[in-house]
Amino acid sequence: MKKALRLTVALALLITAAPPLSFSAEEKARPRIISLYAAHTEVLLRLGARDNLVGVSAQESYSGPETEGRRPPVFTMHDDVEKFLAAKPDLVLMRLMHKASAPHLVAALENSGVRVYAAQVVKAGDLYKYWRNLAALVGREKEAEKMIADFDARVSLYHKAAQARAERDKPGVFLEAVHEQVKTFTPDSLPVWLVELAGAKNVAADAKPHSPKLVVANYGPERLLAKADQVDILISQMGPMNTTSLKQVKTRRIYRTLKAVKEGRVYKISEAILSRPTPSLLAGLEQMAAWTGLEVEVPLSSGTESLTDGPAPDEELAALPPSQNEGDRNPAAVIIDHDGDGRSSSAKEP
Repeated sequence: MKKALRLTVALALLITAAPPLSFSAEEKARPRIISLYAAHTEVLLRLGARDNLVGVSAQESYSGPETEGRRPPVFTMHDDVEKFLAAKPDLVLMRLMHKASAPHLVAALENSGVRVYAAQVVKAGDLYKYWRNLAALVGREKEAEKMIADFDARVSLYHKAAQARAERDKPGVFLEAVHEQVKTFTPDSLPVWLVELAGAKNVAADAKPHSPKLVVANYGPERLLAKADQVDILISQMGPMNTTSLKQVKTRRIYRTLKAVKEGRVYKISEAILSRPTPSLLAGLEQMAAWTGLEVEVPLSSGTESLTDGPAPDEELAALPPSQNEGDRNPAAVIIDHDGDGRSSSAKEP
């Protein structure tokens, strides 16, 4: 027990004290990066690090001025190490699930001198630190603070409007993450955060994942049907995890008694704007607010394309869950594997 406690404390100190990765000034100016996760790619593009990317994932969906012109080659976890090495990367970015599923590829890359960085956002409160960690890899810290300030200013408008809405006026929302098993999102995940910012209530607030590193949890038809009258809106994620059509969701037998189905308030939304930890969450929030009927006045000067508006970085970040705001001053952040040994640790701040 004491040995396990010492290991836990050691890992916590490692994450708190260490930067995401250590690069020389020359490497930091322009490391050659292969990104195997669309969220990593989008954040780097928005930070102005397009020239760093020499490879991207097959799931890229972000389209903006940063994506015009030639697209970097596509890479997957199933490609052999020779393809990766031919691109001469300094760094390969992936998710923790990728690293766990392809240990031989990771080992081959690291043995060839290529650094591997694995990170993912589990809690909404981890979002800003995740952006800061990616920015640190490419020397774009100032750009990250501008992006955070602008995003926070925009989201804070929804937060204020949601806070002003009476509890009795907040519609109940059930988020379908995976259709077949009736899985939903955990209460502190990004999708549920958007539901609450849109002035609604998460019907599945009692959902619990099998692991603290997961954002999806089994809910089951029994628990859902017991709350049939509370489900004013049913929103189904659209993406690799959930490929069902809107018609399939609407006509599912076990959903027929849900209030949302009876009243025709069933919707599909892309995972790219619902659960990926990028500024595109704003598009998901705007869509969610339209469905929940939350009225928000957004100034024309406020938007992710303008990274100069919003509160200064050291001011309170109202957009994040309140319990996480104070933690934004702490260097510990998202689930990150810093030392390349395949282990991961979880910290609590944005």
